[in-house]
Amino acid sequence: MLVFLCNICYNKVIECAEDRIIMKQAFLEAGRVRNTHALKGEVKFEVWLDDGDALRPGLVLFPAPREEKPLRVVSSRKQGDLFLLSFEGVGDVDAASALKGRTLYIRRADADPKGDRIFFADLFDLPLVEDRDGTVYGTVRDVTDRGSGHLLVIALPDGREGYFPMVKDFIVKLDPEKEVRVRAPEGLFS
Repeated sequence: MLVFLCNICYNKVIECAEDRIIMKQAFLEAGRVRNTHALKGEVKFEVWLDDGDALRPGLVLFPAPREEKPLRVVSSRKQGDLFLLSFEGVGDVDAASALKGRTLYIRRADADPKGDRIFFADLFDLPLVEDRDGTVYGTVRDVTDRGSGHLLVIALPDGREGYFPMVKDFIVKLDPEKEVRVRAPEGLFS
């Protein structure tokens, strides 16, 4: 099962696969604190994970990997497209205000306990390869969302930047240890 979560990650852990070094990030962006909620220290949290249910009580989030005191989730509930979270030690609106605008991180192992998910960041620096003839279109540099869905940001061989839609019909295989194999629509890279 392929699931895409976050696009920015930190604290890389090195694993070797064949003759290529694979970098797996130990911390992934879970989302951003948008605002405070009420007076008892809850925050409105914009989730960047595909599964907001991962924000269960007991989960530990980090304001910055290895820099600050971790935040243990005490309660979590969905409200519209956001989640309302409360954290251990954040008991009033002033403490919650200090988190406003902050990106919070999750340990990779907490986001993917089975180790079977592919994260956006796992695709960075992989070649984008045409499945039909092996043409390398460029290298994946980022993932963005322009409103109509996710796009791979590709560093093209001529130095320009290109975009490739992350659509099932075009993505043949995602191999985070080797490449992203695609069937590009006619004329996309010409």
